[in-house]
Amino acid sequence: MLPPRGWRFALLISNLHLQFFVHKQTEEDETMPLLKVSLVTNDKDGTVEATAGVFPAGCEVLVQTEDEMRAMIGKLNVLVPGHINVDAALIEQGQNLKLIHCGTGYNNVDLDAASNVGSYVAVTPNVAAQSVAELVFSSFSALKNRIRQFDNIMKNGGWKTTDFIGAPEFKGKTLGVVGYGNIGKCAATIARGYGMNVIAHDPYCKDSGGMKLVELDELLRESDFITLHVLLTDETKGLISTGQFDMMKDTAVLANACRGPVIDETALIEALQQNKIAGACIDVFEKEPLDPNSGLRSLDNAMLTPHIAYCSDEALAGRYEFFANNCQKILDGEVPNMAVNAEQVKS
Repeated sequence: MLPPRGWRFALLISNLHLQFFVHKQTEEDETMPLLKVSLVTNDKDGTVEATAGVFPAGCEVLVQTEDEMRAMIGKLNVLVPGHINVDAALIEQGQNLKLIHCGTGYNNVDLDAASNVGSYVAVTPNVAAQSVAELVFSSFSALKNRIRQFDNIMKNGGWKTTDFIGAPEFKGKTLGVVGYGNIGKCAATIARGYGMNVIAHDPYCKDSGGMKLVELDELLRESDFITLHVLLTDETKGLISTGQFDMMKDTAVLANACRGPVIDETALIEALQQNKIAGACIDVFEKEPLDPNSGLRSLDNAMLTPHIAYCSDEALAGRYEFFANNCQKILDGEVPNMAVNAEQVKS
């Protein structure tokens, strides 16, 4: 039996050799100004447990809902917004902001507005790569082996009616990785463990490590399983739409665990309804939360998860450690790690 969640996080953080910042209570410490850090979440109790003892002394950690954060944005120094939209109007009210800390991507933050108020925008690299890649393959496996349907049959007192369930093996199939960064490389490692062939598309990859890099059209035509791991930019928005589905095998399965708008959702629903592809495993959506009436919700060949790919215990522990270390950078008057607008703020 697993220990309570709070204990699991404490153990994980210990295993990561997290440096705790211990203060002696001197008169100077007692008058030291606090860095107000807002962690925006819908699960306040869980976030309090997960972050206990993680942030350095000198930080006043506020676990807040979005409404609570917006009500005191002018007093905050560090904002960890999660998936909410941090637009120019909000940032302009946050004249004391020194850091807006994102996850893997920062497409939900107005970078120019942040730079204008002197706030760094930082991303969190690599800590969730294994978590995301494992979720992709868990979803692939559940969909191709019809785990959801067979579990429902068993829970309702039934049994299989045939051995011919149409479940292909991974071995010998081709995985196409779109975006060969940290997450894409983790996905490739898992695929090789299954005996898969792996190809990748990434026009910006500087170190492929011997990976066969191909054009996107070739990857779409050749792959049996396709997984997307790109940042959301003007170039990647709508990257996969009707034309791309038409190129894929009708036996192909597509996974998206990066950003929802990378796929044209209307075209995806049509492709699944018309069996242009065999299935899709989708963890992120054009608009989140997903509309309760979305056509995706009724499709048996769609495996849907609510943006949880980064949510392994280990990934969340590493994520908060990274946030905490960058808060210490701000306290020390240093540029935080992985600040994407460091030059603009410094100038």
